[in-house]
Amino acid sequence: MARRQPGVQLTGLETVVESLEGQPETIRRATRAAINDQGRESKQELAQKIAQDGISRAKAGGQINLKRATNKEPVAVLAPTSRRIPYKFWKTTTKTTDSTGTRASVWIRKGGQLMRVWGFVNPRGKKRVVLTRHRKAGEDRIRQAAGHSIKLHFQAAADDRYRKTVGENLGDKFIHRYNEQLKK
Repeated sequence: MARRQPGVQLTGLETVVESLEGQPETIRRATRAAINDQGRESKQELAQKIAQDGISRAKAGGQINLKRATNKEPVAVLAPTSRRIPYKFWKTTTKTTDSTGTRASVWIRKGGQLMRVWGFVNPRGKKRVVLTRHRKAGEDRIRQAAGHSIKLHFQAAADDRYRKTVGENLGDKFIHRYNEQLKK
C-alpha cells in the first residue's frame, strides 16, 4: 500500500486549468500568480498554526517546502520535510513513567493536545536532555535523541476545513489577479 503524501491538494483545480488552456495569456498569468500567492500565504499560515505547538514559526516554515506553479504545471504543492528538529527547539513536557523516578516520557503538543514522542528524560538530572536507548552488538547504548519532525503537525493543521478556506481564497485571488491583468 502506497504511503499517503501529506500536503494541501486543491480539488477541482485541474478541470479549471484544462478549461483555461486555450484562453489568452492573461488568464494563464493570473492563474499562475494567484496559485503562487495562495501557496505562499498557506505556507505562512500553516507555519503559524504549527508554531502554536511549541516551536518557532521560522523553524516550522523552514521545514515546509513550496513547489511553485509554472506555465507547464499550474499547481503549487506544499510538502513538509521529514527532517528532525532537535528537541531543544521544542517546548516539551515530561511525565514520570516508572516507580524508580529515573525515567520520564517526553510529550509535545500537536494541534493543542499532548502527544508522546520517542525518547526519555532523567527527571533527576540537571540538564534534562532527551535520550534514546538502542541495542548495538548485543549491548544497550544510550544517546541523545535526534528530534521530532513536523509532518504530523502539518497533517493536523491542514485539515478539510483549512483546505476548503484555501480553495475559497484562491478563487478570490484569481479574480483580483485577473482584473489586474486586464488593466495592463
